[in-house]
Amino acid sequence: MSTSISATDLKAIVKEGYDAIAPKYHSWAAPRLTQKRTEYIERLGKSLPKGSKVLELGCGAGLPATQQLVDQGFEVLGIDISSSQLTLAKEHVPRAQFMQGDMTAIEFEKGSFNAVMAFYSLFHLPRDEHGPMLKKMVDWLKPGGWLLFNLHTDEKDHMRDDWMGVKMFSTGLGIEGNRQMLVEYGAGLIDVEDVIDKEFVGRFEENFHWICAKKSF
Repeated sequence: MSTSISATDLKAIVKEGYDAIAPKYHSWAAPRLTQKRTEYIERLGKSLPKGSKVLELGCGAGLPATQQLVDQGFEVLGIDISSSQLTLAKEHVPRAQFMQGDMTAIEFEKGSFNAVMAFYSLFHLPRDEHGPMLKKMVDWLKPGGWLLFNLHTDEKDHMRDDWMGVKMFSTGLGIEGNRQMLVEYGAGLIDVEDVIDKEFVGRFEENFHWICAKKSF
């Protein structure tokens, strides 16, 4: 981790930032029905039976992804570090279950979920926590379960002092660093799809590194 700020303080920046701007961020993010995320959720709906257990890490205010998952007939548990985001999520998606906390500190039994996903959330963790978090996600999957997440494409820390009016942190390992992380921490994953996809974020273009994989039987 190149920044000198501790992991605890970096996570506090993320939590306090999203707590402060939860309604504002929701108004900006909810209409962004990003094509790649929507495609993966739709594919999940065709690949898993209704009632499958899905874990969403960094669920935010629940729209659009959590609602899409519930509409597919899944039993969804959403995790987010921001209590303000979860207050909105509980209002927006009452059929889902939610839990507040740092995703790296939460524990589940191995093989608890049919799918684990993390959209726009893993890159808010300090860089040296990406790999260990990936291992936990794989462990939580049932055999044949699906793993979906996205990451930054650049190898750098992003510390923004005025992101929607708050301070915000995110970071990336770079494309090759992400791929190496999959090799080192993704034991048991098969059928790995590795896609770089461009999105329009306001007036700007931004690339994200999308990973879709299954856990071997």
